[in-house]
Amino acid sequence: MPTIATVKIDWFRVITDITRKGIPLQAIAKELDVSKSAIIGWKQGAAPNHHTGEALINFWCYVTHHERPELPVVVISKRFVYGWHRRAPTP
Repeated sequence: MPTIATVKIDWFRVITDITRKGIPLQAIAKELDVSKSAIIGWKQGAAPNHHTGEALINFWCYVTHHERPELPVVVISKRFVYGWHRRAPTP
């Protein structure tokens, strides 16, 4: 039976990956034009707004040399798909 997983970006791991490359939180904040406390909040479970999140993803890709599909994610839900069949349109 097929399942559908809903995922979200693991901002804690994204930021941790960047800091493990030797880039401090203050430098990440400066790069994104946000406060250091915003970065800390994201590590603690908050999420950046869309355009800042996209900038953080791009920075993560640049620093880690990974592609976007390799972003760390967390599965937040899984559900089974029951009886979902495509039917041909009736003439």
